[in-house]
Amino acid sequence: MATTRKSYRWRTAAIGAACAALLAGGAGTAVAAPGAVPDLHSATVATAVAKAHQGISVKASAKSVRAGYTVTLSGRTKGIKMGSKLTVQHLHKGKWTTLHANTRTKHGGNYSVKVKLADKGREKLRVAHGATHSSTVTVTVH
Repeated sequence: MATTRKSYRWRTAAIGAACAALLAGGAGTAVAAPGAVPDLHSATVATAVAKAHQGISVKASAKSVRAGYTVTLSGRTKGIKMGSKLTVQHLHKGKWTTLHANTRTKHGGNYSVKVKLADKGREKLRVAHGATHSSTVTVTVH
């Protein structure tokens, strides 16, 4: 039994030494790499990271309305500056198109916008800010 324990110790030590050598070799390459590789646009990277933390929630005031009436979309934004413009989009023939309804974010990221729906049927709506958009809400217009 003592021999078995010793072999485990030797094996663990060998694996540890190999890992340390790989890490040291990788660290040397990582330190040397920034000078050899062209600099990435840090603003682009920062923008991508900021957009990853953005979000918009949405809730409709009614699930169905009569044609010509309005529905209020409200919710909250995360990671979007106060006073930023939000637009309402609807799904039309498989593409998201912008409606003539928009608003600006208020203190705390809250927003509210009224949308007049004229076409009968199911309207799929969402709120967008640039590439960030909310989930879809469906309102039936009859």
